[in-house]
Amino acid sequence: MQKIGFKNWLSLLIASSVGVVMGVIVVMLIFSKTFSLNVLPQAKPDFYGSAKRVNVVSSAEDNITSTRENAIVRAARRVGPAVASISVVQTRVIRTSPSYPFGDQFFDEFWSQFFGSREYKQKLYGLGSGVIINPDGYVLTNQHVVQEADEVKVTLANGDEYSGEVVGQDITSDLALVKIKAKNLPYAPLGNSDDLTIGEWAIALGNPFGYLLDDPNPTVTVGVISALNRDIKRERKQLQVYRNMIQTDAAINPGNSGGPLVNADGEIIGINTFIFTTSRGSEGVGFAVPINRAKGIIGDLVKYGEVRRAWLGIQAQNPNLSLSKGINPNKKGGVLVVGVDQNSPAEKAGLKKGDIITKIGGHNISNLSDWDEVVSLIRAGEKADLTYLRQGKANNTDMTSDTLPTVIAQKFEDEFGMTVTSMTRSLADQLGTGDLNGVIVSQIKQRSQAYYLGLKPGDIIRKIEDIVINNISDYKKAISNTRAGKISMLVEREGELYLVALER
Repeated sequence: MQKIGFKNWLSLLIASSVGVVMGVIVVMLIFSKTFSLNVLPQAKPDFYGSAKRVNVVSSAEDNITSTRENAIVRAARRVGPAVASISVVQTRVIRTSPSYPFGDQFFDEFWSQFFGSREYKQKLYGLGSGVIINPDGYVLTNQHVVQEADEVKVTLANGDEYSGEVVGQDITSDLALVKIKAKNLPYAPLGNSDDLTIGEWAIALGNPFGYLLDDPNPTVTVGVISALNRDIKRERKQLQVYRNMIQTDAAINPGNSGGPLVNADGEIIGINTFIFTTSRGSEGVGFAVPINRAKGIIGDLVKYGEVRRAWLGIQAQNPNLSLSKGINPNKKGGVLVVGVDQNSPAEKAGLKKGDIITKIGGHNISNLSDWDEVVSLIRAGEKADLTYLRQGKANNTDMTSDTLPTVIAQKFEDEFGMTVTSMTRSLADQLGTGDLNGVIVSQIKQRSQAYYLGLKPGDIIRKIEDIVINNISDYKKAISNTRAGKISMLVEREGELYLVALER
């Protein structure tokens, strides 16, 4: 028998080991055809070179779901069924008339009358979001979503569609309430926006680009509370007051307006309203109306169809530097009382012209913007403590607000083709002015002198010659006392003053 040397034994051992390993691999390959392993197969690149993810159903799916469920998932699940898509249709009448080819204003009118003009209706479509806050079908949204809407359609997360009725809207707060005829609807609970913390989770729900997505389920985006009490500067012609807004980096895109911003407990803390952007898309700077501001407004919209703000009887303005130094040399901020209505809550509380209000209802007042914001939140019958300065000395008083007295506006039609109306608090609020003096142009006759001079409804007449116009009586006297010839009239339009020369 031939002996096997050490080197031959070593070679045999290596060969045997390799054979065993190869055998195991073959067995595994055979069994893998029968029993699928829970391993993701390798993803292959698609045509554009990016890898597609391959989904594999796991037998432990329920366990994976439970481990992935966090506060954000629970909040989205709680509020999602209450989020609605709101589509609106607006109808605008557009009038076109041929213009005189040589550009003369007088002949423009003649040319239009001779050749005629035509009107046509144009339909405009808009989209926004809303959230059901009551099982009986009340949907909270932004006022700018339903503004001037002729038709409102509300689509729920389950796909059901309803015709909506705008039961009330408030342009100042940019909030509106839509009612649909349905019962026992899923609704989202209202939270407390006064106890928010910067950095906590913020979850935005809504229906961005709703026309492009054939799915009624809301989109969920997540971020944090980026900042609180953000004040947004008002632009000219802007009637909305955006004060103490919630800032978030949760993505808010076109169509998200009116949708809810919720906390990790699934409670509404704000209504998503607008974004700052340079690209028309989300850049992580979005703003929401705090829900605590909305709570009082909702009650008024349900009961009255409008917001009935409290009447204090105070006309206020930002004090100029020289005046504020003379009255209040050691303090900064506050608003100057420039008028107190007779028999008003302010008069009963002892306020006088020249006082500087620095605090009301626990809120510090730094400027007129602060004042407008706080006063807009006060409701009739509420009692508020007030701090004011008089000749540099601090004083405190209590004031109980009241409902705004109903005042019927007086009208007068003059010889220039204008109908002017006396100023009321309601009209002043609509025009965005705190000055109750002057008269408002409410109507202009076609082809009148006022028409050709470019005067428009909404203009406020402040002066005629050197006569200050406070009311209709002043206006009548000023017109009757002026002699024939040129008459100068000081007109305010959107905060700007213009001098107009009329002729009689």
